[in-house]
Amino acid sequence: GWFVLELTDSAWWVSVAVATRGLPMFFLTIPAGVIADRWDRRKLLILTQSTGAVSALIFAALVATDVATVAMALVYATVLGTTNALSLPAQQAVIPMLVPAEHLHNAIVTGTMARTSSLLIGPVLAGVLIGWVGTGASFATQAAFLVVSTLLLFPLRSAARRVVDRATDAKISLFGELAEPLQFLGANRPLLVIVVLLVNMGLFMGGPVQALMSVLVRDEMGATAKGLGLALGVMALGTLITSLFLTSTGAMRNKGGYFAMSLVGGAASFAMIAQSPTLNTALAFFFVLGVFSGFFQAMSQSLLQSHTPEALMGRVIGVNMQASLGTIPLGALLVGVMASLWDPSTAAAAAAGACMTISFVALVAFPSFRRLS
Repeated sequence: GWFVLELTDSAWWVSVAVATRGLPMFFLTIPAGVIADRWDRRKLLILTQSTGAVSALIFAALVATDVATVAMALVYATVLGTTNALSLPAQQAVIPMLVPAEHLHNAIVTGTMARTSSLLIGPVLAGVLIGWVGTGASFATQAAFLVVSTLLLFPLRSAARRVVDRATDAKISLFGELAEPLQFLGANRPLLVIVVLLVNMGLFMGGPVQALMSVLVRDEMGATAKGLGLALGVMALGTLITSLFLTSTGAMRNKGGYFAMSLVGGAASFAMIAQSPTLNTALAFFFVLGVFSGFFQAMSQSLLQSHTPEALMGRVIGVNMQASLGTIPLGALLVGVMASLWDPSTAAAAAAGACMTISFVALVAFPSFRRLS
């Protein structure tokens, strides 16, 4: 996002870049869930991570030599989005294969902590590198970490087994496998409400946050790439603290209610960020947004995985990813249009208001979802 903003000075092109990276999430996550249920998940992760590492190395070289253009950035975003879309269901579905059922909640929260730690360090590191050396160095560092993450997958032998037996799955058509998770969710209203709220989050918070954050920090608050890195790092710190808290709580009641309330609080925090005149003023709201983000990430994953049969795990997670991440590009494009018609702050506040309203309605109207544990 920052690289495209440097090239174009346009909130619209930043939203297009976010959408380009996210569109594969919309189209591929459910088929990727089928793949995760039928294939060796470890090998699938190795393939997707290595592809991402190679593409990152190529794009880093293009940026470092001042050859990269907006069109090339969009191609790279598409490749990265495709590898992410194909790998995310396998990443999540592998967790129940590695830990006993009684430790699943803590395992999911620990996974959230690991991702949050990278979000705590990564943006700060990127901001420093962009300020000292340039954007190319940031992409080169990204490539290096993708190489390391690929190598770390090779010892993961315990996750190599398939969930579906090929001797019995030949009778099941691809259409049937795609329909099964939708039928399962349709028969479980509380889980279906979670999916609807994930769509709400992607459209009205995830997309707007990704599309407008760099624009708000640079153009509305007058900060640099280092400031954006600091803001994202503070947000990740809030998520990490929430994750540490959740690992100590063990089993929780009314997770559905916490999930919906955290969406309301997160959207309100984003609205306050959009109205902040300076970065210093906004940092407190970035932290609060991170705290709520830790809740809704952990609650949604824990609820879906603890109430889903293992044979459907990859496909249900695929639906989850399509609902939450696949809708981000649509939300980014929507808020990009709103920002071009009004201004970034107003567009962000309007999106946050929609997210809060839908989440509150779900919280009040569906008690079975609210009491889900």
